Amino acid sequence: MKKNKWSAGILLFAACLLFGVACSKEEQPVTVPVTRAQLLARSWIQTDLLAAIPGGSQSSVFTTVMTSCQRDNIWLFKSDGTYTITEGATKCNSTDPDTATSGTWQLTENDTKIIVDDVSQAPQTFTINELTSSSLKISGTQVVQGTSVNGTAVFAPQ
Repeated sequence: MKKNKWSAGILLFAACLLFGVACSKEEQPVTVPVTRAQLLARSWIQTDLLAAIPGGSQSSVFTTVMTSCQRDNIWLFKSDGTYTITEGATKCNSTDPDTATSGTWQLTENDTKIIVDDVSQAPQTFTINELTSSSLKISGTQVVQGTSVNGTAVFAPQ
């Protein structure tokens, strides 16, 4: 008689264990792929500016080319294809408006390039070297004091 009670108990325990394991299966979260446009659509602050130097390497010119009042500006790329660059905590001139510039942006060439169109100048195309949730690096050619300079702007989420 004792043997049957133990057998029934073990059978009941095994059934509960199997039932519990089968029912406690956690659903795997569904990961929705994030597009490059979704990664870009946020506030960014520039953390570095690298200029190409002869020999193929790059050197930081962030603090020598950009003033402190430019280095704290906030770049907001909106999901509707517009952007604004607003003054950070430091304005170059206290009477400057809060919005330094605004315009539109779009990704092109299989989302490897970004065209930034500002109403005050011709559209500019930059190559996206890196775009993650924690980093944006774009490169292109800028004219600085009449000289074309190849450079890379580095941003972090704001």
